[in-house]
Amino acid sequence: MKKFLLMCAATLILLTMTAEAAQPVRIARLPIIFQSATPDRDTCAALELKIARAVHIPLNKTLRVAEFIPTKDSTEALSDIWQRLRADNKRAKLTDAMRPLARKLDADIIVCPVLLHYSQHVMNAAGWDETIMDSNARARLIVYDRRTDELIDKKAGQMYHDSYHPLGTASALAKICFDNVIAATDLRGRIRAVK
Repeated sequence: MKKFLLMCAATLILLTMTAEAAQPVRIARLPIIFQSATPDRDTCAALELKIARAVHIPLNKTLRVAEFIPTKDSTEALSDIWQRLRADNKRAKLTDAMRPLARKLDADIIVCPVLLHYSQHVMNAAGWDETIMDSNARARLIVYDRRTDELIDKKAGQMYHDSYHPLGTASALAKICFDNVIAATDLRGRIRAVK
C-alpha cells in the first residue's frame, strides 16, 4: 500500500511539473517604430530580420516553450494604449506603455524596437572632386519582462561624415545600432532563457 501511495504521489508531482512546463511564455514582438524618416524597403527588412533572429527560439514549434502574439494584435493594442496615455499626459514616454501593453495582451515579454533617427545627405565638395556623405542613425530597444517586472531601455547611435563609403550609409549605421541595442539588452540571452 505504501508503494502504491508513493507511486501516486510521484505521478501527481510529475503531472504538476508537466502542466507548469506546458504553459508557454507569451512574447509580443512589435514591428519597428519609425520616429523619423523611414528607410528603404531593403533596410527595413534587414532591421526586422535582426530583431526576428534575436527572438528566435530553436525548435520552438516542437517544444512550444513560447507563443508569439500576432504583430497585428500587438500593434493595435499599443496604438490604443499610446493614444490614451498621450491624451492624459503629453509628456508620456513609450516605456510608460509597456506595462499596460503586457497586461492587455497577457504577454510575459514585450520587445519594442524603435528607429529614433535616420538620415543621409550626399553632397559634392566645392572645388574638389569628392563626394561627401553625412549620415546619422539612432536606435532604441525596449524589453519588458512582466514575470520579473524588469524594464530595459537601451539606445545606440552612429554618425558618419566623410568621403562616400558604403559602410557610412545610414542603412549600414542603422544595422550597427540595432546590433548594439540587441547586445546591450541581452535580448538573445533573455529569449534563450525562456523555459
